[in-house]
Amino acid sequence: MEGIVKPSSFKSLLLGRAAQAGVLSGAAYGLLGRLVGATNVAGGAFVVMTVGFIFLVPLAMGYLTVRPTPHASRTFKFFAPWISCVLVVAASMIAGLEGAICVIFALPVMLLSASLGGFLAGSPLGRSRAGLPAVVLLPWAMVGLEQGTALPERHVVTTTQIEIAAPVAAVWPLVVSVDSIREAEQRPAMFTAIGFPRPIAATLDHPGVGGVRTASFERGVVFREAVTDWEPGRRIRFTIDATAVPKEALDPHVTIGGPFFDVLTGTYELHALSPTRTLLVLRSEHRVSTRFNPYASWWANRVMESVQDNILHVLRARAERARLG
Repeated sequence: MEGIVKPSSFKSLLLGRAAQAGVLSGAAYGLLGRLVGATNVAGGAFVVMTVGFIFLVPLAMGYLTVRPTPHASRTFKFFAPWISCVLVVAASMIAGLEGAICVIFALPVMLLSASLGGFLAGSPLGRSRAGLPAVVLLPWAMVGLEQGTALPERHVVTTTQIEIAAPVAAVWPLVVSVDSIREAEQRPAMFTAIGFPRPIAATLDHPGVGGVRTASFERGVVFREAVTDWEPGRRIRFTIDATAVPKEALDPHVTIGGPFFDVLTGTYELHALSPTRTLLVLRSEHRVSTRFNPYASWWANRVMESVQDNILHVLRARAERARLG
């Protein structure tokens, strides 16, 4: 039919000069935004941890990627912006602006937002005269508004548990103080795969309320855990002080004890299922303070589940090995 232009294939569009110019402009916009977010003058980590940066900068990247290409196919609108995102992420990691942890957390939202920007670029509103300046400036207007308000807080409790073929009396001392975890006891885990340090040991200076556990992790990460509840053979609860965590141990956006995330308390509970079986429950409470708490809390819960599962498996293996003699 006359007057209808059939969209070209994704590959043919991508090889065109318009598409290549769009990819470069989208990537340049994203990289410039990341560089601005890295400066203390602009607010540093606070800029990066905003809706304007996490959601709207990728939206603008996707918009700029697709806008120069007329009659873009749906496939092109969805996937071409991903190329710009990957270029920015790769450049940021090479330059040391981002670590693997932040990339894994942010990339799903970044890609989806960029795809939405690609579809916006193909819409009548996106192709209007006001579309370009509005989309390019919107992220930074939003960042400015967000910096003028306090961060919302959300407290999340992560609970994990494991059954152990050993009596409570054999499990309790292993929970109270955890001897150095050997390499052979380590197992693949999500939290280590994304760059969090492994646990090394946890020592208690004296039993009872007021005692202090010192939990050590790789990279010099140390938590001081003050015991607030002590029921031998049943429960130990402690508050967690993360002030001894080195700044360079984790990305500033996910530093424990930082403005966006903190672990507040930990609790071990032991339940006798039988004279020879114990249910060990590990519960932690953590704080998430971001502009996108539902998403950040989901990730924080997944990471804490992975850390806690790792520790519980070490304790189970030790208790069952000791019981077998």
